[in-house]
Amino acid sequence: MLEFKSICIHNKRSMSVELSQQNRSTTASTLSGTYYKWLTKIKNNANKEAVSAPHQHPLISDASGKLLAGQVTVLTGASGSGKSVLLRVLAGLLPMDSGEVCLQSVDPLHNPSYHSIHDTVPTQWRTQVSLLAQRPQLLEGSVLDNLQMPYNLQAHQHRNFDMDWHITQLSSLGRSADFLQQEANYLSGGERQLVNTLRLLQLSPQVLLLDEPTAALDSEVSTQLVHLLVNWARAETQRTLLWVTHDTQDVMPFADQHWSMQAGVLSKVF
Repeated sequence: MLEFKSICIHNKRSMSVELSQQNRSTTASTLSGTYYKWLTKIKNNANKEAVSAPHQHPLISDASGKLLAGQVTVLTGASGSGKSVLLRVLAGLLPMDSGEVCLQSVDPLHNPSYHSIHDTVPTQWRTQVSLLAQRPQLLEGSVLDNLQMPYNLQAHQHRNFDMDWHITQLSSLGRSADFLQQEANYLSGGERQLVNTLRLLQLSPQVLLLDEPTAALDSEVSTQLVHLLVNWARAETQRTLLWVTHDTQDVMPFADQHWSMQAGVLSKVF
């Protein structure tokens, strides 16, 4: 479904320069002030995570792998081993020095087509390959305001917001429809992550990249989020998850593949 081959990233200095260029190229004219501030906040956080102390050895060294439809792939490894960098490359949020990423899609007649990240408009790529970060970025306003926000962006203006879908999901999480009217500023960390997750899932990407989304959550909310994500992934055949985590207790029972990354080198455990 998504295959990447021979991805290499040599250092963070070249990465930070290109990130800055990408940020400056984003035009605010197509977005309202509120949404532009939200996107800028996300980009600034991505820059902080991507750019840190100088690195002499490659961040990613000849990484290759394949995410299969209907499967959950768990990626583990020490902090700083390159896991988050790999996710951002696959999501089209960071450049690579060399390598290829291809996405396979299937039309209604089950005819496959292949799309290279190098030949796809970034905004179009990110509608199909999406990243769920550990720290949710929510707007001021209600939960409902935050869930409806993506439909103001050009990439999703052709879609319709489905209130019933959200009410169903919230019910499965033990929350009533009244939760939609709560102010985002007063949500707990776990509730903010649930909103962040629902906001992304409603857009139905084919590939969902998860960067430790349960790391800061208590055990109850963590379990709820794991089941929400796994159930979503397996509700349709043309979906797949790549899940970066340190805590494998809740996630590993659902894993179809287990990868490990050490010092930028990706290997398959099973």
